[in-house]
Amino acid sequence: MLGLGRQGLGCDACGYFCHSACAPQAPPCPVPPDLLRTALGVHPDTGTGTAYEGFLSVPRPSGVRRGWQRVFAALSDSRLLLFDAPDARLSPASGALLQALDLRDPQFSATPVLASDVIHAQSRDLPRIFRVTASQLTVPPTTCTVLLLAESEAERERWLQVLGELQRLLADSRPRPRPVYILKEAYDNGLPLLPHTLCAAVIDTERLALGTEEGLYVIHLHSHGTDIFQVGECRRVQRLAVSPTAGLLVALCGRGPSVRLFPLAELESAEAAGAKIPESRGCQALAAGRILQARTPVICVAVKRQVLCYQLGPGPGPWQRRIRELQAPAPVQSLGLLGDRLCVGAAGAFALYPLLNEATPLALGAGLGPEELPPSRGGLGEALGAVELSLSEFLLLFTTAGVYVDSAGRKSRGHELLWPAAPTGWGYAAPYLTVFSENSMDVFDVRRAEWVQTVPLKKVRPLNPEGSLFLYGTEKVRLTYLRNRLAEKDEFDIPDLTDNSRRQLFRAKSKRRFFFRVSEEQRQQQRREMLKDPFVRSKLISPPTNFNHLVHVGPTAGKAGARDHQAPEKARGARSSGPQRPHSFSEAPRRPASMGSAGFPGDADPTEKRKPWTSLQR
Repeated sequence: MLGLGRQGLGCDACGYFCHSACAPQAPPCPVPPDLLRTALGVHPDTGTGTAYEGFLSVPRPSGVRRGWQRVFAALSDSRLLLFDAPDARLSPASGALLQALDLRDPQFSATPVLASDVIHAQSRDLPRIFRVTASQLTVPPTTCTVLLLAESEAERERWLQVLGELQRLLADSRPRPRPVYILKEAYDNGLPLLPHTLCAAVIDTERLALGTEEGLYVIHLHSHGTDIFQVGECRRVQRLAVSPTAGLLVALCGRGPSVRLFPLAELESAEAAGAKIPESRGCQALAAGRILQARTPVICVAVKRQVLCYQLGPGPGPWQRRIRELQAPAPVQSLGLLGDRLCVGAAGAFALYPLLNEATPLALGAGLGPEELPPSRGGLGEALGAVELSLSEFLLLFTTAGVYVDSAGRKSRGHELLWPAAPTGWGYAAPYLTVFSENSMDVFDVRRAEWVQTVPLKKVRPLNPEGSLFLYGTEKVRLTYLRNRLAEKDEFDIPDLTDNSRRQLFRAKSKRRFFFRVSEEQRQQQRREMLKDPFVRSKLISPPTNFNHLVHVGPTAGKAGARDHQAPEKARGARSSGPQRPHSFSEAPRRPASMGSAGFPGDADPTEKRKPWTSLQR
């Protein structure tokens, strides 16, 4: 069973357990012992079910030389799931999902290893080790490799056999499953601002905004990302939102976080200080969007239990005008605009507040679970946000699960979305919900309530509410763009990227402008390294220009003009009074095959017939 809680139901008397959806078909208590064992099997058409399970070992976080740690592995629903399973005598198992690898990934593979692949492993363990590989980034291609240690050599072969059979089953299924999203690296991972980035926003196709611990920065992509501007005097920028209709960039920044507004047209100006909303000090949640049939831009700010709503617009005067003030029953945990209503999450519940009138708010999800219960005992946990699926259905997101409710706030589906790991952020682009956790990115189809894609990543940090930009990695932090496979184009122009580009951040004469480029010393070093390769050196030689091929001259033609080129030119000028025809660069004097090294004619064949002289021949 997957999930952080609410995975299913269990009987205290006989120990039988099942999924919540299977409870109506459960046998009466006491259940026979043969039914208490998990039945292994996979549906031939859908690939659902558990094909195989058992105990394996993975390298410790510090590497193979430090030893192995025990995990429980299960091949279930077309995924290889690895759960924490330490020695029960030393510490109890947490049941947390350590990693999930998707067998539907086109790059998925499971193979034995060689001694060179695990140089720090003991030789007696080599016959029991195999590795599993899955894709991470699509552009540039990167993969994730996990080493697994079986209890015996026969057990390793059994795992490889089952993995191979399940892959063939998925390959033969129709329609063949394909990933929903592709991952593309959005910017050079050598930028020193990336490890300290807290949020990001797409301003337009040519500009990205990064909010870091040190300040707010705008990257110009049309110049290959070399121009970077620092905006205002912000520190610790935690959230960014762009309002193209109002022409403003909204930033939540500062130690006692407050909201600042910056005009999009003045982001590169040295005088762009922004306008602070005085009532926003201590802001803990922010939502931006449009109401009135998506014509009027607004922002909503939560300060403890108070929610302030502002209409945005260009000057003169303040860029914001307060239109509504709300009072939540508890400190606000999340905000979201759903049409003309504001969804406020507080104390593990949600409420819909209309922004166009003073009507009574609608409570969503009241009574779904006792508030005093912790998530491990069936509680839902903190309110993360809500998604409007239709006019009559909503999906409420909590730290343990996603619950479907109708327009009256009552539970509409018996099935819930269960997160495989603790979420650190989420994003929604209909109909797919992306949930980020510490070591993976999981995609759910909210219409069918299915887990459709997972990507193994390390140290994932989402940067924007849509979930399209995030960071991952430890040694090399990568800014990644999440693109729907069916989208026509990217949201912004992604520059050409190469690993180890050796670019550095230089400050210009203006203290707010930076250049991210290769230094002159590094450029010369790269050129010297390139010239060492004969193939690259030949590529650096430019081809002929203004080329016009008139006739091909063979190795025996034009011998008379090989020794002296000026005489034929004069002779040709004497014979022809018309304008000279242009000659191609390929008609440079060629050394005939019969010539010696000094360039004089060798012994030619006396029987050879000479061609008549023409103006196209030297």
